[in-house]
Amino acid sequence: MMNRLVHTLKAITCLAALLATPLLAQEFRGTIAGVVSDQQGSAVPGAKVTVTEANTGTKVSVTSNSAGEYNAPLLLPSEYQVAVEMQGFKSFVRKGVNLGSGERVVIDVPLQIGEVTTSVEVSEDAPLLNTDSSSLGQAIRTKEVEDLPLNGRTPMVAASLSLGVIGYAQPTLIHPFDAGAASGWSVGGAYQQTSELLINGSPNATWDGRLAYSPPQDAVQEVRVKASDTDAAFGHTAGGTLNQVTKSGTNALHGSLWEFNQPNTLTANDFFLNQAGKPRPVTHLNQYGLTAGGPAVLPKFNGRNKVFWFFAFEGMKDAQPNPFTTTVPTDGERKGDFSQILTADKTILYDPYSAVVSGATITRTAFPNNQIP
Repeated sequence: MMNRLVHTLKAITCLAALLATPLLAQEFRGTIAGVVSDQQGSAVPGAKVTVTEANTGTKVSVTSNSAGEYNAPLLLPSEYQVAVEMQGFKSFVRKGVNLGSGERVVIDVPLQIGEVTTSVEVSEDAPLLNTDSSSLGQAIRTKEVEDLPLNGRTPMVAASLSLGVIGYAQPTLIHPFDAGAASGWSVGGAYQQTSELLINGSPNATWDGRLAYSPPQDAVQEVRVKASDTDAAFGHTAGGTLNQVTKSGTNALHGSLWEFNQPNTLTANDFFLNQAGKPRPVTHLNQYGLTAGGPAVLPKFNGRNKVFWFFAFEGMKDAQPNPFTTTVPTDGERKGDFSQILTADKTILYDPYSAVVSGATITRTAFPNNQIP
């Protein structure tokens, strides 16, 4: 009995392993790396490098190797501060380092001889020429995503601001729940709906290349568009990659509340309807929602600098008239008299209960004069 039980458990384990479906995703987090050197350009090994996220206060500490190189990987897209300390040198602080989705930002650190208690603070823009990656693209940051008027408040529409992106969607309202038009981009000259659509690095497309899910506009931190992506982590694309990166909570409690209303009483009539003397159609559009986020604070637990939460909700009520053509039965048809269609186009109605099988042929008896008793 015991052996049978063991074999059964082994079989179940093997079956579970065979049926397991891998969850594939591309890495959307970034890396801050560089070289720590002295004033003569010689490598400084053993320097302590601390990378701090500006909004959450989370820290990642690494040490430079024998060649003076340091590498802080798997960082969420955000703004960071890089601090370097080494005995016999002044401490180094670099603020305002913007790290986008999938980026690798190189911050080389030249240390100056002096006391550690003395710090050198550097604040400068990132280099215009990226010599660390051959991928070409750009990011539409939080301010643009939040402030620009986007069709249907669909964040992926911001991709049209990127170089190498041409839109082919019709200029109608793009709903968050039927966002096929939000994927109608030709990226890098490729056909539309052939680019890889992502959300936080995970696939976010339907079988035919349409956008599967569109988060609320206020819940998206950036839209990263790469018209030419040579990173081996990204496949499944005949064009570029378009990645939506959602927000997270921070050490401060933040939120937003919105409502966009478009009543038909404030809209102009269609040109052709107005020309024909017809009134404007009765339409309604009401889009509303909220976001909230902050640190996870529980009894006997303070999640500041550690654990955060973020919530987003959006509702939409949309009513637009659509033409619909149908037919209704005549008085004779309501009584079973369909003789008029027999006269009009020779359509014959057969009694479904009169079927007779003769070999491979089934025959039925027609209703006399198309009149159903």
